[in-house]
Amino acid sequence: MEDNHSKVFETKGNVIHFFLGILFVPTAALLILVVISLFCTVTKKEEPFILKQFKIRALMNTMYDGEIDDKDVNNGIYYGMVALSTDKYSTYYTEEDYKLSKVSIAGEYVGVGIRVKKNNEGNFNIVLVYDNSPAKSAGLKKDDVIYEIEGEPVSDYTITGATDKIKGTPGTTVNLGIMHTDGKKEKIDVERKAVEIPTVSKCIIDENIGYIRLSSFEENTDEQYKALYEKLKEKNIKSLIIDLRNNPGGLVDTCCHIADEIVPEGVITYTEDKNKKKTFYRSEKNETDLPIVVLVNEHSASASEMLSGCIKDTKKGTVIGKTTYGKGVVQSTFSFNDGSALKLTTARYYTPNGVCIDGVGIAPDIEVDNPTDFELEDIYGEDAQPDIKNDLQLKKAIALLKDKGTAD
Repeated sequence: MEDNHSKVFETKGNVIHFFLGILFVPTAALLILVVISLFCTVTKKEEPFILKQFKIRALMNTMYDGEIDDKDVNNGIYYGMVALSTDKYSTYYTEEDYKLSKVSIAGEYVGVGIRVKKNNEGNFNIVLVYDNSPAKSAGLKKDDVIYEIEGEPVSDYTITGATDKIKGTPGTTVNLGIMHTDGKKEKIDVERKAVEIPTVSKCIIDENIGYIRLSSFEENTDEQYKALYEKLKEKNIKSLIIDLRNNPGGLVDTCCHIADEIVPEGVITYTEDKNKKKTFYRSEKNETDLPIVVLVNEHSASASEMLSGCIKDTKKGTVIGKTTYGKGVVQSTFSFNDGSALKLTTARYYTPNGVCIDGVGIAPDIEVDNPTDFELEDIYGEDAQPDIKNDLQLKKAIALLKDKGTAD
């Protein structure tokens, strides 16, 4: 879970700097290994490690039968250093990776503005077309089928591979082979642009039960939530279902802004680091007057666990579903002057009652499982109807609110 704080480290001073240079003099066929000095004190414990790096680099440069990219070698060292010695959530970002991560956190990405799902024929069905997106401007619609990307059949692509191919630099175009719902095929050039990703959807169930689904907690999610919540209130809803299923988390500040609109004044969550230092996040007097049910499942993680745990501990609502994923870590980002960055776990999150989320998760007040063949569909927009007929967890939430007399 991001803690919204970045620290910039200059790559000098107290940071180890070393350069391994290979100088070739063709006329003399001489190989001179030039090792430029370390710029900081190396401890006795570190010496073998540093020397081994030098030896490996020297062997690679002199003996490997192929080209070696020094940038790739260095990035490999950094990736390995983090991956093999920290938890599974910490990671090293190259400059390119870090740029993409910041775009994602901002709640947008560079692409055409669609979401896809692979069908039985190996092509990709368009399941969502975002408003104000290049895809919508180009005439793409829900249930259209993508059968080619840049002239290549998509049958061998994974969803990740296909979406990566469609994404790209703003202002460039991607050629998509589209089969429309009437069977007509055409090739369409779609311009890539920064697309805002909606993370909040809403609807009204049974005339007076408000339903809000949060798909993640990005920089703009809290504002989206407030706007859609007010629209539901204008329709005189009597209760509210907040759906956090399949929500992987996101920004803690965004989560706290939303919690502040729901729970009574007090602690939302707190963190504790390796030195036992605690940091508290608190709500003000903005709590909703509506009865609430929160839906969670085993894919609800991080900030979604913070919100559901807070609502459960403060008894502001009832949590229904399955025990959540159990990711309750603070991740701080440290950026470097070459554009790269390190995302590192620096603390753990706790609910108001002192329950550590990490590795445990939030147990629901009422456990309800959906059938194994049930798939929670993506929904989007201001009248995004969930699958009430087949969704047992949602049906239980509706029944509970009706039993409490909060719905006609």
